[in-house]
Amino acid sequence: MLRKSVYWPSAGVAEYHEEEISEPTGKTVLIATQYSLISQSSENSWFVNDKAHVVLGTTFPFIPGYSSAGVVEAVGEDVTKFKPGDRVIGAPVYGAHSNYTYVEEDAVYPVPDDVQLDDAVFYNLGMTALFTLDKADLRLGQSVAIIGAGVVGQIAIQAAKANGLHPIVAFDIQEQRRQAAKKAGADIVLDPNDSAAIETLIGKLNGGIDAALDVSGSNPGMNLAIHLARPLGKVVFCTANNNPQTLNYGEFFIKNLTILGDFVNTEMDRQRKAIKNFLWLLSTKKIIAPAHSDTIYAPTDENIKMLYGKVLKHDNTINNPIFKWR
Repeated sequence: MLRKSVYWPSAGVAEYHEEEISEPTGKTVLIATQYSLISQSSENSWFVNDKAHVVLGTTFPFIPGYSSAGVVEAVGEDVTKFKPGDRVIGAPVYGAHSNYTYVEEDAVYPVPDDVQLDDAVFYNLGMTALFTLDKADLRLGQSVAIIGAGVVGQIAIQAAKANGLHPIVAFDIQEQRRQAAKKAGADIVLDPNDSAAIETLIGKLNGGIDAALDVSGSNPGMNLAIHLARPLGKVVFCTANNNPQTLNYGEFFIKNLTILGDFVNTEMDRQRKAIKNFLWLLSTKKIIAPAHSDTIYAPTDENIKMLYGKVLKHDNTINNPIFKWR
């Protein structure tokens, strides 16, 4: 079989690639990919250089991507849960941007019949949002701040609303994303640079938010989370960042906060639960996948170079880019 894929031969270089592949063996499932989603923030980090590849165990060259949705093409002799023709999502560590994706059986999940595959492909970002909320361990009626209203933030807002959290406060520096946060169900939406509005909010909430979740991955976002959290509250950092950070330790210390890291691959049971819950929430319409009807691209060499050129520049005009492989 001919495998067609996105290929990174070296840092900052993306191109179309073809190679012959073999049938799966053992516990491996071969998925005929229909859609794969570019995760702009993570893939930027991995595309720039291999410093952040510690979480992948790779270096250049390789096939990127970790979110795919499609149909089982073939299975290894030891696979028991799936058969050819099953609609699935696959969560490989890398290699998802391809028309065929090899995935170990325990990283494959069935897609409910009433969920479209181009919605299901958001499962990895949806899982991150649900994993983070689960880590915060909030109860009905508690307050939550979500810093960063990109895809993960928008899904986290919807999930927080489905779980009865209140108020849900969202922050983003971009007006477009603030509007998206309102549409997703945030009760209050603020610009993180509006310090007067932030202080007014903290005063109205009697000292702060029960849990502040930073999904921006930025140093200002992390410190805003610390500032927003009430005394004895929680702060969760959910975005990978290998760079040194400067945190407002005095505020963290005085308020006796609990700060939690949130790398999803360290708690596989929680990760699996979050993926299954995301697919279930999609099927019940409690969560709606981000808009993407106009951001689906054929995986041509021209489109690959164009999209990753924008990823390299942190160009947010390409929100939710998806490759359609079939």
